Amino acid sequence: MKRSFALLCVMAAMVGHPFVAFAHGVGSREMDPGAARAVEFLYADGEPMAFAQVQVTAPGGAVHQSARADARGRFAFVPTGPGVWSVAASDGQGHRAVAELSQTAAKGEGDAASAGTPGTPGAGSGATRGIGTNGRDVVLGLSLLGNVFLFAAWRRVRRGNRAEVP
Repeated sequence: MKRSFALLCVMAAMVGHPFVAFAHGVGSREMDPGAARAVEFLYADGEPMAFAQVQVTAPGGAVHQSARADARGRFAFVPTGPGVWSVAASDGQGHRAVAELSQTAAKGEGDAASAGTPGTPGAGSGATRGIGTNGRDVVLGLSLLGNVFLFAAWRRVRRGNRAEVP
């Protein structure tokens, strides 16, 4: 009983701790759109995804460029035509961020949108997307804690019923 309660307390502390909640969040933001499009990839705590593998996919779906981000998680490329360009960064440890950049016919015009967290406010250059938690993550964590608590209570009741039956 004491052991189950201690385990439940540890799990509650892990879910409630803000650094654990942000541990796997990644996102991107477009720097200053111009002829060259620059994207910065970050973890949820603001640390850059240094030297992450980056792949740029052209609007037709073909791979346009593969390279690595710099030490500050930044990567730049020059789009060769209009359309939505996908820039994906992966750190090799399961973290992946995708930025979709809309390029109009005139170079240097367009806006950024992320395939990360839906409903994130802000558009255009400098807006950070896909970083941090949203309400779904909080509900999921609370649901997990509730289910663990209910399972522990069910086992306790079940053990009590066995003791009464000869």
